[in-house]
Amino acid sequence: MQKISIYLHFPFCLKKCNYCDFVSYPCLGDVADLSDYYIRELELYSKFVGRRLVSSIYFGGGTPSLMSPEIIEKIIEKIYSNFDVAGDVEITLEVNPKTVNEAKLRGFFTAGVNRLSIGIQSFDDDELSFLGRVHSADDAYNCLNMARKYFDNISCDFIYALPNQMFEKWCANLEKIKTLDVKHLSLYELIIEPKTPLFNMVKSGKILPVNERLAGKMFEYTNKTLRHIFPQYEISNYGKVGFESRHNLNYWNGGDYLGIGVSASGRICLDGKFFITENPVSVDGWKKNIDLGALAVRPLSRKKRAEEFLIMGLRKNKGIDFGEFKQNSHCDFFDVVNEDKVNILVGQKYLLLSKRGIRTSVRGRSVLDAILREIVK
Repeated sequence: MQKISIYLHFPFCLKKCNYCDFVSYPCLGDVADLSDYYIRELELYSKFVGRRLVSSIYFGGGTPSLMSPEIIEKIIEKIYSNFDVAGDVEITLEVNPKTVNEAKLRGFFTAGVNRLSIGIQSFDDDELSFLGRVHSADDAYNCLNMARKYFDNISCDFIYALPNQMFEKWCANLEKIKTLDVKHLSLYELIIEPKTPLFNMVKSGKILPVNERLAGKMFEYTNKTLRHIFPQYEISNYGKVGFESRHNLNYWNGGDYLGIGVSASGRICLDGKFFITENPVSVDGWKKNIDLGALAVRPLSRKKRAEEFLIMGLRKNKGIDFGEFKQNSHCDFFDVVNEDKVNILVGQKYLLLSKRGIRTSVRGRSVLDAILREIVK
């Protein structure tokens, strides 16, 4: 049976962070009524895709830990009743340290969550304040201590290359990070996105972004520091063996997934045809679609599917297997890239090419976005 992942987007936060361009809104009241819409959307998709085998479930946001354990349990139960679920299914919940206590974490565990992704971002309170986070470093440590009582599989998110961040400051953060008793890390270079407070601060000259050379130095030092503790397996992700994120690997491997909730997107293959799903970005628009029994599904061309598989596949350290590429996109790899540009980058040792596949070198990973701009037709 073909596997599928399910992503559920919770679109509310206590406060929107200064760097965030995800679709999220202030949490102003009761969000319990969302659960009924999640359930109805799951029912609609189960009729569309059939009774597929669910290998991972991911509650993202926003801040899904604002939901009650009872709501989480209700949604998980609906997934079990509408789909076949793998016995070793990975069920992840994103957590903001300020939104949980021990009772709530215990409730999430009892509800069926077996993996936490804790958004810490920094152990420096000044940096947390600059980023607009609502928690402190102490809050993060307290959350970790409580979470370890119930969860064996914990991931933590951090951000580096902040404006005005000195190399030594990130190194100090990294010394604390590498001692954490967790199984997985996501370490993201800060991207200053348009329409965010940070972008406006840069535009007005109040802050200067970190230069690319320093960001690259931070990236390389991070990999060197963590390689024997948390091996890197994707541009921004590091995991102990056997604890790589199954859900995200499904994205990077070109697998099928459902996007449930406001602004959520999905990719589905049915009878050899590719489809993209994109939900409305407003809560009212999303609810209206579900009230009408409508799914936001449209065809995805083979070329576009192949380009997405290329972009996602090169993020992985092991890169792209040409056989898997053709199987997943119904295109040959060199049909969607500029072969001359690829050969130049191979000669410069940014890309490593074999008969079976292609991957980025250590050098290439730090400039992947530039590589993709060069090679995609």
